[in-house]
Amino acid sequence: MSSNSAAEPGNWSELDGPPEPDPFSPEQFGAWSGMLRVHATVFRELDRRLLADHGFGVDAYGVLVTLVSAPEGTLTIGDLGERRNLSPSGISRSIDRLANAGLVQRSTNPADRRSLLICLTHEGLTRLRAAQVTHHAAVRELLLARLGERDIKRLNEVWEKAMPGSVSSPTWPT
Repeated sequence: MSSNSAAEPGNWSELDGPPEPDPFSPEQFGAWSGMLRVHATVFRELDRRLLADHGFGVDAYGVLVTLVSAPEGTLTIGDLGERRNLSPSGISRSIDRLANAGLVQRSTNPADRRSLLICLTHEGLTRLRAAQVTHHAAVRELLLARLGERDIKRLNEVWEKAMPGSVSSPTWPT
């Protein structure tokens, strides 16, 4: 088979090419794929439960929980987007949906009239608190219940060692 022709389906071994550059060790691959699988599984089920029980998913939950931990429940839209790791258009769309549902309120920032302040409403706080019951139960069921207290403490230590501030910082990213 020539190097520029495609392999037939099922004949993967016929592909010629360079080897994988600097591959993970089996332990490194296990750590990486395990973290991804745990995150995907918990995140997917949490999103499903939040949508079914509260009418909003895990992304909206993240915005609400970020606001509740902010001074006076308010952040600029730019700070909120940065803390949620969302693009300007992504945070704008999220805020539009939450504002239309009455969970957040937008207002002009008096310190910088070019930006918006996003504030958690009373209804947003009420709905967030109800969703936190679902969130906490799901995370405990899907992850924490399988771990002992020593495991949980060690997991905190590992995350903090791998990415300083991931556990200890009150805001993320730091």
